[in-house]
Amino acid sequence: MSEFNDHPRLKVRFGTGWDTCNYHCEYCVTDQPLGETSGATGSLPILTRIGQGITSPSKIAGKLSSIGKRLASAQAPPEVAEWSEEKYLRVIDRFAELPFRMDVRIGVGGETFINKTVVEGARRLSNHDNTFAVNLISNLSFSFAQYQKIFQGFDLSRVALVCSFHPTEIKDVDKWIETAVQINQIVDLAIVLVAWPPLMAELRANKARMEAVGLEVFVQAFHGWHDQEKYPEAYSDDDRALLRDVFYSQHDFDHMVDLKQPGKCYAGVDYVYVDINGNVSRCGTYKTPIGNVFKQLNLLQRPAACPGTECWCDTENLNTVEFRENYQLVGLNQHKYVRRQPSPATID
Repeated sequence: MSEFNDHPRLKVRFGTGWDTCNYHCEYCVTDQPLGETSGATGSLPILTRIGQGITSPSKIAGKLSSIGKRLASAQAPPEVAEWSEEKYLRVIDRFAELPFRMDVRIGVGGETFINKTVVEGARRLSNHDNTFAVNLISNLSFSFAQYQKIFQGFDLSRVALVCSFHPTEIKDVDKWIETAVQINQIVDLAIVLVAWPPLMAELRANKARMEAVGLEVFVQAFHGWHDQEKYPEAYSDDDRALLRDVFYSQHDFDHMVDLKQPGKCYAGVDYVYVDINGNVSRCGTYKTPIGNVFKQLNLLQRPAACPGTECWCDTENLNTVEFRENYQLVGLNQHKYVRRQPSPATID
């Protein structure tokens, strides 16, 4: 890969359209719709929040502008971006031809390792000369022996894995943790716990239990509906105190729990969202088009303001200017970073 060391690093979230899973968690983010199935405008959660908690005319205008942009992009895509084995592998192979050190998160709405083609694409990507990292997500539902077979042919030195801990689906938690410890020896691993209200009581204990065996653990806020309440807005003061204590960083808490406005962002500069057709957007939340990997890629020259008013994707909010100024990624895994030390000139 030496010939690519001087190439700029490009972080990519590749939206594959694959959405089948062997788990059926009530709190899965892919099952949380923008609005109700009726499609009635008044059912949009964001409008409910406006009606209940926002009174400032300028903030209401900002929210409505954000909704309009999201709905416009969602309702009028340039092409249907649905899962296709042929298109998926075509994009994977195209990544090898781009003049960047590629750091790719293969995005799925289900389980990565139950699809042989998704796995084959990840295997190819890990062996591209210009690949810096391959970020994968999983529920870690197989045995370690099965993963050893799955990973045959991978360059594991380039693989980062984020595994979701789903206690409602796991039959043997001890065995699951044992598998995680074994996987942690061969790839860059991080574990995510979802702060779904029924799981909050055990959140701290589960996190401590996994950290005690050497696992990297972070907590993700629940975004969706539970008992007719919308989260994260419905978290109680006690919930928020707990989350503030167990969250990986202040940045995560601000954006994932308090829904802090994103501000300026490097999305489109050195981070992009690519769909199954090769179409490129600044990010996957607000799909502002900037080209196609098979035609022309029109990257931005400098950070620009986020077109929306919320950013709670746990990979995309890490590209804000604020994040870059205060934190830095430390390896392959997009969920491992440290707070920057203030320069001596800024210390009182």
